[in-house]
Amino acid sequence: MYTYTLTATTAQGCTATSTVRVTVNPAAVANAGPDRAVCSSEPTTLGSTPVAGTTYQWSPAAGLSSSTAAQPVFSLANTGTAPQEYTFTLTATTANGCTATSTVRVTVNPAAVAAAGSDRALCSGESTTLGAAAVTGTTYQWSPATGLSSATAAQPVFSLTNTTTTPQLYTFTLTATTANGCVATSTVRVTVNPAAVANAGPNATLCDGQQVTLGTTALPGYSYQWSPATGLSNATTARPVLMAVNRTGAPLTLNYTLTATTAQNCTATSTVRVTINPRPAADSIQGSVSVCPTVQGVAYSIRNPRGTAYQWRVQGGTVASGQGTSAITVNWGTASTTASVQVFQLNAFGCSSDTVVLPVRVNQQLATARPTGPVQVCQTGGPFTYQTQYTNGSVYAWQVVGGTQVSTSQASIQVNFTQPGLAKLVVTESSNPAGGICRGVSDTLYVNVLPGPATNLAITGPSRVCAGTTSLSFALPGAATSTYAFTLNGTTLTGTGNTVSLPTPAASATPYTLTIRETNANGCVGQVYTKAFEVVAPLTIAGPPSYCPEARTGLTYSVANFPGGQYQWTVTGATLVSGQGTNAVRLDVPAGSGNVTLSVTETTSQSCAATFTIRPDNATVSLTAASVDAAANDRSVTLALAVPNNAGNTNQVRIMRRDAGSTATFTAVGTAVGTATSFTDKTADADAKAYEYRVDLTNACGTLLSSTQHTTILTKATAAEATDTRQQGTVQVTWTAYQGFTVQEYRVSRVADNGTAEQIAVVNGATLTYALPSSRSGFSQCFRVQAISTDAVARTASSNDACVTFENKLGFYNIITPNADGKNDVLVIDNVQLYPSNTLSVYNRYGKQVYETRNYRNNFGARAAATECTTTCSSSTTAPVTRAGLKLPAN
Repeated sequence: MYTYTLTATTAQGCTATSTVRVTVNPAAVANAGPDRAVCSSEPTTLGSTPVAGTTYQWSPAAGLSSSTAAQPVFSLANTGTAPQEYTFTLTATTANGCTATSTVRVTVNPAAVAAAGSDRALCSGESTTLGAAAVTGTTYQWSPATGLSSATAAQPVFSLTNTTTTPQLYTFTLTATTANGCVATSTVRVTVNPAAVANAGPNATLCDGQQVTLGTTALPGYSYQWSPATGLSNATTARPVLMAVNRTGAPLTLNYTLTATTAQNCTATSTVRVTINPRPAADSIQGSVSVCPTVQGVAYSIRNPRGTAYQWRVQGGTVASGQGTSAITVNWGTASTTASVQVFQLNAFGCSSDTVVLPVRVNQQLATARPTGPVQVCQTGGPFTYQTQYTNGSVYAWQVVGGTQVSTSQASIQVNFTQPGLAKLVVTESSNPAGGICRGVSDTLYVNVLPGPATNLAITGPSRVCAGTTSLSFALPGAATSTYAFTLNGTTLTGTGNTVSLPTPAASATPYTLTIRETNANGCVGQVYTKAFEVVAPLTIAGPPSYCPEARTGLTYSVANFPGGQYQWTVTGATLVSGQGTNAVRLDVPAGSGNVTLSVTETTSQSCAATFTIRPDNATVSLTAASVDAAANDRSVTLALAVPNNAGNTNQVRIMRRDAGSTATFTAVGTAVGTATSFTDKTADADAKAYEYRVDLTNACGTLLSSTQHTTILTKATAAEATDTRQQGTVQVTWTAYQGFTVQEYRVSRVADNGTAEQIAVVNGATLTYALPSSRSGFSQCFRVQAISTDAVARTASSNDACVTFENKLGFYNIITPNADGKNDVLVIDNVQLYPSNTLSVYNRYGKQVYETRNYRNNFGARAAATECTTTCSSSTTAPVTRAGLKLPAN
């Protein structure tokens, strides 16, 4: 305890005192303990030893065994995956009321998870996965490790064999430890049952129809299942019986699988392979079933044998030969009712066929078999074969009613039936071996003989036909109820009833062969009827296609000459002079006739006819003009021609030419069709010479027709240059006379400097020259002459171009008197109009230009100068002119 005294003094020195006692109690002590970490639900004691007289209070109280104890126990579960932190505050209070606090942090880590899995049972050698999916940060330990793929994996694989007959139990403990050291354990029990045993038995080979037992003795507690179950007596027994079945011709391999299941449901499988070999198919025996006692060498054989190795047994006789083969002979003993021939076959697999038995009657009374053969026949279809079973040593006699024997051989006969109806056949057999004579008579064989088609028919239809005919038709006049088969050169045709129509084949030197065969309503097939026919080329009339005025009589025409042919001719527009009925005729055509029509028909053939038109050829040929082509630079001549009445003429027109005035032979320079109206000779040089032309045409009768002759015009021109520029130069034009039509006049035209042609003169048809002043018309001048005929519609013919040139120099004068007296008033330059692109300049005595103009036309003088000086003259236009200059364009 502490005592304190307070003294207080005023300003005047007065004092006062006061005393206080202070008691200091002991301090409270609080100790919550150190921070810590625990696992989920792991208990831990907080705090420290209590102090006497002190009370305690914990906050919060969650998870504490007591909130007022000095040392409570803490425990909480953490079901999450992350640590959980708790902070507890301890308040300690003494008896004197003094307090103290202390804090502790507790971290509760998540609980470890160990899941070993559920208990299980498995079969020897099976595998199973224990545990569960691993948790991140957790380590695992399995105990024991026997049979585990890993002792530290969360999910190890367990597998062990059990070679005993009782189950084996294994217990495994899994310890899981988290990263915070938390631990958990889990246990699993695994039962390993004994392995199942399956034994399907050894592989087996057997023949079709045999049996075999599969598998081995059943084990206690086992169940069994076979797959497939085909052919097994029981599919759920340990040892089923297999009935082998193989109906094929090759070995059949089957695999049977046995599944054995123990009481613990463990299974095992085993497979057995069974090969089932085929058995030979059963054959049949052919041979005598009724024989005479003691007869020797009777033949027996396999009917259509499938193999080569056969084993024979004979009851009542012995095998004389052939044992092991498909055919034997037998020596029979005494009479017996139990005799037989038996046979079986072994194949390459050692499997045997069924034994085949043929009972045989051994008795003197023979049971001769009824004849075999067709029992319904057509009368026309023979011969037919019938037979009975042949037995060695027997002799056979035949009786035929309704037919005749064609031939016999041992126990067979060939028969032709002579009439329709019911025929009969019976055979008698006799044998005479050492044991005595034996006889037998067969039952009667009845044969229904049907009537056949007629045998005296003939095919109707043409024996000869011309190609180009649309179709042919042939028929066989048989019964309406019959059917018919047709062929042409071996190829089947389709007909209608008894008639066949076919497209006409191509012409051929080899005849065609048609067959028709009738099958009547009874189904009886008749004989094959044959007809040969020829297909010849269509008739074509040969002879002149045209006649001409000079050749119209005695015209001969013909066609192909068929053996035995008959020809009928008709003609219109002409007279048939001779040859009717033959393959050739002669005609006369009256003058002035038109088209002649000639027709012929060969009457012994089908569709062999022809028509021929004979046309008149009255053609003429004319040449109307021969004109030189200026557009071709006089290197071609165009002829105007015509071929009137040329309908009957297809020949070409020949263009003939020679030099004018020559007596040489005309030469062909080209041809033209008969319808042409013009021809251009491009080989001519009309500037060098004149040409004489003619056109020729050969008519259909070979006569040469020629036109009138036409001679082209050859023009020449001569120029005379003027010696004085004030004068014009002259031209003398001369030409040769046009021949071919009467010339009324000649027209002379001129083309100057490649300008437009202008007619400059017309002279009468007798004039062949013309002269004129012409130089001022141009530098280069060409002259052409055209002849004009006297016809109402005039024909024309042009000559070549004859060309001349002029120099046309300029003429200048040195004086001008522009006083308007009409004399020398203007500056005149001779021929200046021929230089249209000139420039004229005029200068005074001082050298100053006073006038200039382009394309000067002799129009400069005093008045003209005054008029034009507004733009081109100087102010001294009145000064005397002393010099003028003319500039000409460059050539």
